[in-house]
Amino acid sequence: MSCPGFGELNIPSSRAFWDDCDEDEFENITPAEKLQLKFDDEWTGDGTAVESDLLVVIEGSLIAHFGSSLLAKDSKRVCGIPAKASSLHWSPSSKQLLAILEDDLTKSGEVTELLLPFAKLAKKVVTLTLKPKVEFKSEAIQLYSDDIAIVRGVGVEQKDITELEAPNFIAGVAAGSKYFKLLVENFFFTFTSISVASWRDQEKLPVSSFVIYTDKLPLDSTAAQPVLKLLQSVGVSCSASYIPPRKENSYLYM
Repeated sequence: MSCPGFGELNIPSSRAFWDDCDEDEFENITPAEKLQLKFDDEWTGDGTAVESDLLVVIEGSLIAHFGSSLLAKDSKRVCGIPAKASSLHWSPSSKQLLAILEDDLTKSGEVTELLLPFAKLAKKVVTLTLKPKVEFKSEAIQLYSDDIAIVRGVGVEQKDITELEAPNFIAGVAAGSKYFKLLVENFFFTFTSISVASWRDQEKLPVSSFVIYTDKLPLDSTAAQPVLKLLQSVGVSCSASYIPPRKENSYLYM
């Protein structure tokens, strides 16, 4: 004698089974507020993008103070960027824009969209991602144990810059599209947000993308040297040295 229905999936047709699921439950959800740039009152651009000779996008953790030290004397804050303590600055004398982005991958797609109008009008774009040195992967990792920083390029044809090798990758607003393609082909990684560098590359516009794996975040005066050297080599007008903020607490018992 066989057991009727054995091994079959019977979905209940009674409405009483679905009473716990309220049909109106999802109608009452408030849609997320769309992110917007917060333009400063002193900015005279009326919320429109400005043409620049160079747009620099620096992205990483705890870089707000370092980024502000790169500003020229005549720099003006354009707006606040809705990603932690992030901001955009303009230097009229050098016609350079500097976007200082605190690392926040949850908002990178929306932030990219907000910066695209500035990226479209820039003659040249340079993006730089700062990451902890411990995140760098290499079969010969011992060769880098004494290095303060490891500098890599993403689709950059520059003799003194080594191309970023797999399985290392970068994501976020500053990431480059050429390395995204490499990841998809070899590791089946997918990314939902387009970056500033990706957009420029797809539009056949000049862009240079770099990543620096550093021994110290936030940067101190020593760890900042390779970063400053790289920025100067690509035409960024900035100081040759960096003085980090003074720490109020020494954590010493009195």
